[in-house]
Amino acid sequence: MIKPIRILHVVAKMDRGGTESMLMNLYRAIDRERIQFDFAVTADKECAYDEEILSLGGRIIRYPRYRVYNHISYSIWWNRFFANNTEYKVVHGHIGSTASIYLSIAKRHNCYTIAHSHSVGELKSLHDYIYKVYSYSTRFIADYFIGCSKKALISRYGQKVYNNTDISMILKNSIDTKKYRYSPELCAQVKQELGIEDYEFIIGTVGRFTEAKNTFFIVDIIHDLKKTGVKFKFVWAGDGELKNKVEQYIKEKELQNDIILLGIRNDINRVIQVFNAFILPSKFEGLPMVGVEAQAAGIPLLCSDQVTKEIQLSDCVKFLPITDTECWVKALLEEQSFRRVNDAIDCVVGKGYDVSEESLKLTRFYEQRYLAAVGDDK
Repeated sequence: MIKPIRILHVVAKMDRGGTESMLMNLYRAIDRERIQFDFAVTADKECAYDEEILSLGGRIIRYPRYRVYNHISYSIWWNRFFANNTEYKVVHGHIGSTASIYLSIAKRHNCYTIAHSHSVGELKSLHDYIYKVYSYSTRFIADYFIGCSKKALISRYGQKVYNNTDISMILKNSIDTKKYRYSPELCAQVKQELGIEDYEFIIGTVGRFTEAKNTFFIVDIIHDLKKTGVKFKFVWAGDGELKNKVEQYIKEKELQNDIILLGIRNDINRVIQVFNAFILPSKFEGLPMVGVEAQAAGIPLLCSDQVTKEIQLSDCVKFLPITDTECWVKALLEEQSFRRVNDAIDCVVGKGYDVSEESLKLTRFYEQRYLAAVGDDK
């Protein structure tokens, strides 16, 4: 029996973030007799997807976190790793800040290297500028470049890379669309689990509690919505470094009884069944997978105007400014009479966001690159 091609994905950790969820969608759908995923992580503890990865035949490899002062030891680790693990011929890098280091080392060991951009970064802090400087040289090192959207690809690697289709492509943040088909029975079940009444207008979001997700602005929207007197609940799934501060802000706004904090969930396809509207007022995004999920579920998606327009796969998307909450409240009130779109999944599939198609595309891509790398190694 021919062994599958093992692809090394370099990530930070395999928790339930956007990048990680996208990778797991592809991993579940891909033909694992042809392609197998392994994950190099810096996390020193078990993460959300680790058990599933192992059950699917994948490996979890722990590498040291880069801290500048350990540049030499970090480089030595990767050199030893590739010297001792020659079966890896394709390395897919998702950590942009150090991609120029580990991908250049991989190339010296005759690996085919891929750099992947999942976001559109803003230059607002010292950290942002440092990240930009560290990641810039990757565009001159990697063999191939992937972006979750046109904007994400250009933002990280430049217009010249995007224009060269021989070395770049868009890999869509695809989902298993059939999991998001609306079911009245499932909706009623989840409402009962969450203590939601049938008469309540349900707004929701899914995402990490980070500055990029504009978490405090979300609370402000809900605070102003409450002033209108509408009967509602806000359902919020996610976790992150700002969670404690956001919880305190919710208390200050006296919204504890109006906001349901779910934490990290592994059943977003179920939770989203109860939403009447989905909000995503992010400060910047690549192409948010949760936006694809919301449209597959047939519910209105209200995005900030900072989110790429490529997210619009259906007629149920609106783009709003994040300068004030008034327009968001108005837009939400307009959605109270919305009825789910019956052909929502067809729209998403028709735009190429079903994971079955993207996994086939990725399989062919990996096999071609593997053969090229093996040929160069002979």
